[in-house]
Amino acid sequence: MESTISQIVGVFAIIAFVIAPHMKKKTNLLIFVTFGNLFTVVEFLLLSSMTEVAVISISTVRTITFFMFSRYDKRAPVWLLVVFMSMQGAAVYFTWKSWVSLLMLFDIVQTYGQWQTNMKVLRILTIIGAIPIGIYNIIVGGYTGAVNQFLQAVSSAIALWHKHYRIPPTPAQAGDQGSTTNLPSTPSSSDSCSEK
Repeated sequence: MESTISQIVGVFAIIAFVIAPHMKKKTNLLIFVTFGNLFTVVEFLLLSSMTEVAVISISTVRTITFFMFSRYDKRAPVWLLVVFMSMQGAAVYFTWKSWVSLLMLFDIVQTYGQWQTNMKVLRILTIIGAIPIGIYNIIVGGYTGAVNQFLQAVSSAIALWHKHYRIPPTPAQAGDQGSTTNLPSTPSSSDSCSEK
């Protein structure tokens, strides 16, 4: 029964984490990540996966802290970044069960991503951190957590492409959206086949 409830709670985490990378402002992104983290803590508490509970609990405090700084367009001091990374490393050490616990260290990558101010780098580091954590979730039986991490990686990749790599339309193309007057005409019978 607890496993079923944990998977249901995991669905709410998925929703929050899939929406997060598409936010334009870092503060909005961090709000969704905070809710996703809270749902993830409950999910893995029900699965008795204490490594993930410890690391994600620290991540929740980290996200709220970084959110407070982000609201004022500031970055948290470096010493605070080091504190959170050290706490996550210590959480993995003290809740160690096997080599699988090492995969949760990839949350440190996401900590750095949320700390710095470049949204492109944040999205790239989210992808890098999500995949090993997704593998960890599969191994410990947190299947919605795994789906969550993989969808978070895909969603971040889509947001990365959409916001950073997609070629924007030219002003002429942007102005023609919805207008049929400037569409290229189809060749008439006199225009076509001029060369044989």
